[in-house]
Amino acid sequence: MKNRPGFEIAPFRGVRFNTNGEGGKADLKSVTAPPYDVISREEHGRLLESSPYNLARITVGLDPSGGDNYAERGDLLRKWIQDGVLVADRDPCLYVYTIDYALPTGSQAVGAEQRPRFLGLMALGKLHPFSDGVVLPHEKTFPKIVDDRYRLLDATRTNLESIFLLYADPEREIDAILEAQARVPPVVRVEAKPGEFHALHRICDRAVVARLTELLGTQRPIIADGHHRYTTSLRYRDEGGSGTKKVPGSEWQMMTLGNLYGDGLSILATHRMVKLRSGSTPAQERVDEALALLRSKFEKVEAGGEAEHDLVIETRDQQFYVRFPASVRDSRRGAAQSAYGLLHDVVLGEWLGKLVDTDGVRYFKEGTGEVEALRSGEGDILFRMKPVGAREFHGVVQGGEVFPHKTTYFYPKLWSGLVLWPLEEPERQTRE
Repeated sequence: MKNRPGFEIAPFRGVRFNTNGEGGKADLKSVTAPPYDVISREEHGRLLESSPYNLARITVGLDPSGGDNYAERGDLLRKWIQDGVLVADRDPCLYVYTIDYALPTGSQAVGAEQRPRFLGLMALGKLHPFSDGVVLPHEKTFPKIVDDRYRLLDATRTNLESIFLLYADPEREIDAILEAQARVPPVVRVEAKPGEFHALHRICDRAVVARLTELLGTQRPIIADGHHRYTTSLRYRDEGGSGTKKVPGSEWQMMTLGNLYGDGLSILATHRMVKLRSGSTPAQERVDEALALLRSKFEKVEAGGEAEHDLVIETRDQQFYVRFPASVRDSRRGAAQSAYGLLHDVVLGEWLGKLVDTDGVRYFKEGTGEVEALRSGEGDILFRMKPVGAREFHGVVQGGEVFPHKTTYFYPKLWSGLVLWPLEEPERQTRE
């Protein structure tokens, strides 16, 4: 596309929890939270108990099922600002976002060492419809979730959390600038999880801001996490919410940009567990029938050649490594050629077909209960997937395609509450 607009970033006046001085009421560990969409019911309760100012009171609400009290949540946010619980930075800046973390136990990952450091840039990003080809999605969205986020954005007029996008910088020119800027002491640092530290380092130097703006202007960033929130912001920009006037900042969104080819980004796998349809034959016979069919279709990988496998098939009493025949893989292109696309389209859609309960597919990250679910009979066959590689991911998305639902799991996750951005930047008490 010859006339495609460039990607734009801008510094912003962040609003942060006041942890010291007059009005300081917030302990960062107790007021920050995971992203709204990964908070379990149990964790939600712990977050609410941790502080009357925990951000989950607004991002999720008092009911962990969400979907209520939007106006009250907006009022609560404004009260926190008025009471000095949240305070605005004095000057517009960018932030280097660093995360020192360890991979989840047992996880395989593409693109990270066992104890990596994520390096990202937090900025405002100009909103573009996906049809512009500037900001690229890699998965589909669900209208119900977009509606929930839209109503909350309308009530708060604030980006409560940063979305996460990926740029492609194999030469790591952008990363070198961020590494240099991260040497200054952080303005925010919190141990979000045991041994996992999140920090923000301000970039206010105009020359550095200009250079980063120039370098990122040639990028077509891919949304890693935050498809629903990005889609929400596009809708809010176009519809204007419940107000009579357009909100000044509605053409921008707070986002963190990381390098798809950076050392600190980990891409983890998401496994699939399927339940076979009930029938007149005993359950074990149905499992044996499905396994016999799979063995006849896949190429088995011999012991010692596990690195060459596409996926692992596991039941309650056996496990074997397999790969797709070249004839099957070569008959597809793009996302459909990936192991995830082949599993859904070919294995579940064609080979197993009517044997599989299509409503009984469950998704598991490594070590999140998949073994227990298999042993207890919640599922019959577990397909252990391998992570999608950075180059494969980049090629598919740049080609205009999206992967099957829950293909990629980018790690680490951004932490919510380090900084917020009201679309109408507040002219209130500022932090020196």
